[in-house]
Amino acid sequence: MHGRPTSNIKYYLAGLWEGDGHIWIPKTIKSPSGKKYTPHFAISFAESEYPLVLELKVLIGGSIRHKVENHAYVLTITSIPGLINIINLINGCLRTPKLTRFNDMIYWINRATGSSIPTHNVDNSNLLNNAWLAGFIEADGSFDIRVSQTSGGSSKNRVSARLRLEQRKVHPDTGISYFDIITSIATTLGVSLNLSTHNGNVEYFLVSASSTKSRSIIVNYFTQFPLFSSKRLNYLDWLACHYLIVNNNHLTPEGRALALKLKSGMNSKRTLFKWDHLESLKSY
Repeated sequence: MHGRPTSNIKYYLAGLWEGDGHIWIPKTIKSPSGKKYTPHFAISFAESEYPLVLELKVLIGGSIRHKVENHAYVLTITSIPGLINIINLINGCLRTPKLTRFNDMIYWINRATGSSIPTHNVDNSNLLNNAWLAGFIEADGSFDIRVSQTSGGSSKNRVSARLRLEQRKVHPDTGISYFDIITSIATTLGVSLNLSTHNGNVEYFLVSASSTKSRSIIVNYFTQFPLFSSKRLNYLDWLACHYLIVNNNHLTPEGRALALKLKSGMNSKRTLFKWDHLESLKSY
């Protein structure tokens, strides 16, 4: 990484990897033919996030692979110097069951290189005090606007702005539950922890925040620790709806129309992408 990394980018990358990343660890250092193996540290992104992937590659190195069939890009670090760099960058910032795999990678690096990189336990610091939650929400969170309407077509005066975060109950590689971290996120946002079931009756932990109190916490947090993926654009539309509600303008026909317009261009319906904000990632 060029220059001295800030604590913000450390925690942001930690949250991003814990949401959408994985580690592959070889069982041996060399193959029978003598080829050297190294662990793979990888983060996956939707195709629409390619500008962010390019910026992150500049910051942390690695190579980019386009998985056309999955409509995804994967940023992967495999070199020993690159792996040591990312370890030093985010070590001590992790909060989820993926910490076990991260520490396994450290053990592998230490054995292979004679290093003595320390491992850490789960970070239990206040979630609102660093950028970890921003990175995690980039991976596993979503923003949406709901405008209630009866089946007959007449409108109700209900408009809501919601942050939704969903994560599997148990990490498949380690068998460790996500209960503690997702409960901590729910508590931080002032909501209850719920469950959802889909993808073949698989259960997930669900955090859904739409109350005035929760939205205020969310706004204050992202003012200090912004998003950098295209999810930032959805957040800005969500934020506009939040202020509609705060000012009671969502009850007017004009406010309701604006909420519907904002909703119509979010998430999978988004066609306009702006990336000017990526410039600030270099000094985050």
